[in-house]
Amino acid sequence: MISSLNLQQWLRANGRRKVMESDKWYIDFASTLMPAVTGSSLFKGQKPEAQEQAVWALTLYFQDSIGQNGGWTDFTRHYRTLYPGRTLPFLPTGENYAADEINPEDVALVLWTQLARPARKQPGDYTLFNPEDERLAALAGVAYDLMDTSFEQAPVNDEAPSIPWVKGTDSLLTPAAPLPDSAMRPDMNPNALRCLAHTGGYPLLYFADYDELRRFFVDTLGWPDRPGALLPDLAPCREFVIYANTKGILLAHDVAACFRDPHNPMYDPQRAIEEGHTLFCQPGRCPFDLLKAGMALGLLPDARFPFHNGRVLLHDNWDFVARYYLGEYYEGR
Repeated sequence: MISSLNLQQWLRANGRRKVMESDKWYIDFASTLMPAVTGSSLFKGQKPEAQEQAVWALTLYFQDSIGQNGGWTDFTRHYRTLYPGRTLPFLPTGENYAADEINPEDVALVLWTQLARPARKQPGDYTLFNPEDERLAALAGVAYDLMDTSFEQAPVNDEAPSIPWVKGTDSLLTPAAPLPDSAMRPDMNPNALRCLAHTGGYPLLYFADYDELRRFFVDTLGWPDRPGALLPDLAPCREFVIYANTKGILLAHDVAACFRDPHNPMYDPQRAIEEGHTLFCQPGRCPFDLLKAGMALGLLPDARFPFHNGRVLLHDNWDFVARYYLGEYYEGR
């Protein structure tokens, strides 16, 4: 396994073709990390490619931390600009944390990005992982100790820093937009205005099934009662939510059970606990403006990751989680 780590892989991981004088040192260092990664229960059953990617990610982190540049620096700079006063997602940092040195918390987060993966091919094809898992902390401690032992010998690569490589970095570049206004105005989208007039100004409406939704389209919104005009593709769906605001009306299906709202007869506390986190992690599951409204109005209190302390971890980091997992679906990019 150690011999499979080679220069071409390292160059690809850095996003460059030019060979640097420091490359051999970091490849040799990656070889010292490999037994720790392959021996950990976190990666033991994974394919060699996944194990190698984890090793390269740790080595890139070490290189970037030594040079104070590259992909890790990009990630932390964007994160801290977006979330002032916060150092890292999920993981608290104590008084010994040093932004210009290596830190166990950093190493743990790098490993987390290798285990918690956004969807690739199918919307539900994503993986969760607990950032507070004891095995993660243990492996991060071993990797950190190896880095700490070699810190003084590690060469500085300041000529060709690594490209952004930390998962989620690109999503941190999307500006956070304010929640759309739902105040009634004469110049508002007519459909949104009718929805708000129907509810007395409340922006969310709930419908159990397509028949209820279709009747609302015809009787309240005044849409023509023709099958092709009433979103017939939604006929098999249930548990609809309409969000009316200055942009118009936003419609989601199969999500109402998660919204703890006095106006919502379909709220199901058990399903909200079991399914709520999918709204933040599964692309296309819930339009982002509706997700943002749910958080702003306090309507998703049951959402949690399915592991210990999952509610706190999700609610304290929900915007980052949505960026990390939803990708282009965040803010409708």
